[in-house]
Amino acid sequence: MEAPSTPSDAEQSLLRWLESEPADAVEDDLAALRAHLLDAFGGAGPGTNEVVLRALAERIGDIGARLRPLMIARQLPVEVALFEANEQLCALALDVAAAIAGLAGSGSVARSGAEAELCEYAIGLVTEVFALCELAAAPPPAGTWRLAHDFAARRRIATAAPDDPLRCAYVRLLAVAVAQPEGLTGREIAWLYDFLDARVLSAAVLVHGVGDTSASAWWIDLGADLAPQAVSRRPAPSGSMLGGEVWSFNPRPMAQKLGECIEWVTARMTAAELAGMQGEVEPLTAEEDLFPPGLSPLETVALLRRLRSYWMAAPVRGQPRRQHQYVVQVGIGLQAVWDLGGGGTAEVDSLQEWMVLNESPGGLAIMSVAGVRGEIEAGGALALRREQGQAWSVCIVRWVRSDLPGQVEVGLQIIGQSFHPVMVGFRGRAVQQLSPALALPIMEPLRRHPAMLAVAGTYASRRFVFVRETQTVYVAQARALGLDLQTPSVELFQYEIDPYPI
Repeated sequence: MEAPSTPSDAEQSLLRWLESEPADAVEDDLAALRAHLLDAFGGAGPGTNEVVLRALAERIGDIGARLRPLMIARQLPVEVALFEANEQLCALALDVAAAIAGLAGSGSVARSGAEAELCEYAIGLVTEVFALCELAAAPPPAGTWRLAHDFAARRRIATAAPDDPLRCAYVRLLAVAVAQPEGLTGREIAWLYDFLDARVLSAAVLVHGVGDTSASAWWIDLGADLAPQAVSRRPAPSGSMLGGEVWSFNPRPMAQKLGECIEWVTARMTAAELAGMQGEVEPLTAEEDLFPPGLSPLETVALLRRLRSYWMAAPVRGQPRRQHQYVVQVGIGLQAVWDLGGGGTAEVDSLQEWMVLNESPGGLAIMSVAGVRGEIEAGGALALRREQGQAWSVCIVRWVRSDLPGQVEVGLQIIGQSFHPVMVGFRGRAVQQLSPALALPIMEPLRRHPAMLAVAGTYASRRFVFVRETQTVYVAQARALGLDLQTPSVELFQYEIDPYPI
């Protein structure tokens, strides 16, 4: 083995800056880092000195940790300055990760255990790239998946122990990718990366070959710059087209592990309700040693159920998409949609124009390049119509993508071809008040009863009342038939008019 190289004068200058206190603003710190790298290496990349690469990885990790809260706090699409800073940090992290991976595989690291430590730095940077891109609803830089797969192949991850830290780090990337991160909110994505550890990840199946053809199986081409591909959507190839191996990944055992987590949180919520808190439970804390902070119990259960669904069977599109291009009027957010039902001047003020890209009988994709008024996030409510005078179609945001700053593309699931604004109130809540909701008609064959779309946390018991104001006031008591859909923003439940009012 070669002796470790001594840092050059330029590298020593860079090291002194890396050891200094970071700038207060993330953008300033990132700009200074890029300037110092340019001074030290020009355009030749971050070099091969182990000490320098470790220091760079730690500084990039620090900037990423400070950037994440900023990304979570922003509405989509992310503002141009922050989007570009995020993009620059991801590109830099990828370059440093590639340099570290190359050093670890070169055989020139003399110190015992240093190779494994370098691999942890490299996979940590790759994880940071994926997390930051997903928070911006943007695709990862070209080469990110190829680097992750190359790391997995070199370290023989498929044959490592289930709880091996490097295997868990790679499986975490796969698990998040197959959980449809474009359909998660920023808070959910950040929470998910903190939550997924060896307790869940060690259960995943990762093996050589493509023998698994079940509905929950995914295949990975280690020679390609591709995310895992669902076997149910695209049959696995007999071999890699680019000379790498092909592996099989099955997250179903992880989904079964989530059942224990769901039971624990549900029991905690039930105990709180019995104590008179009516579901208004404090957010889960790290001291409880099961979940990271950041989500309420209600949000945690909703997320874990969706994860379990994705990991049990890969979602498959049941209806073809047809390409279209026409303008629609859009209202964003349940309260804004509720206001649209009342008409008047509020309707004109809240309308926006978006472009339809494609549609199917159950949904459509729309895009805005002129900015967004209102909060666009996965799981939110949205209403649209092609022209004035038509009924509003009520939709749930299924996914959000933003390939360019200022531009956002949204996938929608239609849950109602019309609606009426109502106020609903549930029995048994500690605070007796009415909440806005959208009354949706029957929608065969998906829904055989009328439904309510309400703010998340509204559903509290089987019986509720709703009030609809038109020319007259209509009041009815109804029975909820169970939750059909629950997201961080809204929940959907079918109901029937109660024949035995109390």
